[in-house]
Amino acid sequence: MRQADRIYVRAPNWVGDFVMATGAFARLRRAYPRAQITVAMRPYLRGLLSGSDWFDDVIEVPRSASWSAVRAQVAALRAARCELAVVMPNSFVTALVPWLAGVPRRFGYRQGRGLLLSGGPVAARGRRFFWQHGPRRIPVPMPGYYARLLDALDLPPGEERPRLHLDAADRDLVEAWLAARGVAAGTRLILMTAGASYGASKLWAPERFAALARRLVAAKDRRVVVLAGPAELELARTITELAGGPAAGVHAAIDPVLPLGGLKALCQRASLMVTADTGPRHVAVAFDVPVVCLMGPTDSRYTDYALERQTVIQRRELPCVPCQRKVCPLGHHECMKSIGVDEVAQAAEQWLGP
Repeated sequence: MRQADRIYVRAPNWVGDFVMATGAFARLRRAYPRAQITVAMRPYLRGLLSGSDWFDDVIEVPRSASWSAVRAQVAALRAARCELAVVMPNSFVTALVPWLAGVPRRFGYRQGRGLLLSGGPVAARGRRFFWQHGPRRIPVPMPGYYARLLDALDLPPGEERPRLHLDAADRDLVEAWLAARGVAAGTRLILMTAGASYGASKLWAPERFAALARRLVAAKDRRVVVLAGPAELELARTITELAGGPAAGVHAAIDPVLPLGGLKALCQRASLMVTADTGPRHVAVAFDVPVVCLMGPTDSRYTDYALERQTVIQRRELPCVPCQRKVCPLGHHECMKSIGVDEVAQAAEQWLGP
């Protein structure tokens, strides 16, 4: 392991991928406890950093890939005078930024951008078919994928499992939110996440989430909270109303949407999460909260980790699973429609116990 005093990390862009990279963040910090580590990340992810010591500075990366946005990132990185860059996303532009900034050591997965990097592994590839633009990467769980990248730096080994942290503001926010809704301290919380931001192919019907919520709150010591991101407000509102709303013990985390720090504290407080394949699933896993995941069209091999605390329900016998499509190409979403309320309720009750 070579010494580095100033390190740049380009973090993943999505909530789930960012959480799955936290084991790698912690490993990097343990290897370089006195280094100045700067992370480049989407602004909306900053709430995931609270309570942690992984990074000393943040460069906010806009969604735009315009040349002006790239130049701004390059200027910020030059000012940081980093000696080592660790690039976790696989896009061309994320490797271009540290190359243009003159960072001398640049590590990332090298497919399609090896000239921009000074080191890093090559991901295993499967067979190339005539309708593909290139050979497909063989799916592996993302915590291990990021760990292999750090192996290329000869860092001491570390735990791959994701971990998140809280600060006092996160806890205070959620305690106040729950108190305002009359949720007592000993009440068991069941979180539900429908997850509409990826696309329609991942959606389980709102009527089924509502029916499940009604069944799970039949026990008096339980409440259901339906989580929502900015793209899911109406969906969360619909599920909550169909389930009977606060009078029935079902609440929507909207008006306003809880920030990511609040989501972390709510997950840490929860007894169970029932979710589609969403970012909040990984937040729950990072706090050792049991999860029932309704895995529709996505390839579970990217997220097959920490399964001792998860029940993953997927119709792998269907010939079209996994298709990785945002909209079902067959038009009927059979992979999600075939998952019934009884099956999910049974899995949930096994985790909740008596």
